[in-house]
Amino acid sequence: MFRVKQPFVSVQRRFPRFQFHESIKIGITQGEMPTYAEGRGVDLAEGGAGVTTGSKLQIGDTVHLLIPLPEGGLRVPAYVRYQYGSEYGFEFVALGTTEREYIREACKSLMRIG
Repeated sequence: MFRVKQPFVSVQRRFPRFQFHESIKIGITQGEMPTYAEGRGVDLAEGGAGVTTGSKLQIGDTVHLLIPLPEGGLRVPAYVRYQYGSEYGFEFVALGTTEREYIREACKSLMRIG
C-alpha cells in the first residue's frame, strides 16, 4: 500500500520575522534565585523570538529574555513554544503597546526572513 504525501502547508504567523543574530540571556526561575543561560538569536518578531542555546528548556516554561536592541536592552517574559534540537521558539507574553512598538521599530533595521 502506498501513502500519498500531503502537500506542505505554511504556518500563518501573526507577525513578520527578522534575522537577529545577537547574544540573548535566558532568565530561568527555578526556586528562589533565577539562573541565566546564554543563547544566540536566530530571529525576532513583534510576538516572539527564535533562540539557540545549549541549555535544556521545557515546552511551556516561562522565562525572561534579555534582548539587546539598538536603543537599549529589553527584558520580556516569554513562553517556550517549541524546541527543535538546540533551537527554541519563544512567544512574548504580557507585552504592552510600548514594548511592541519598541520591538517593531528595532525590526525595521533588520532583514525580513518570513
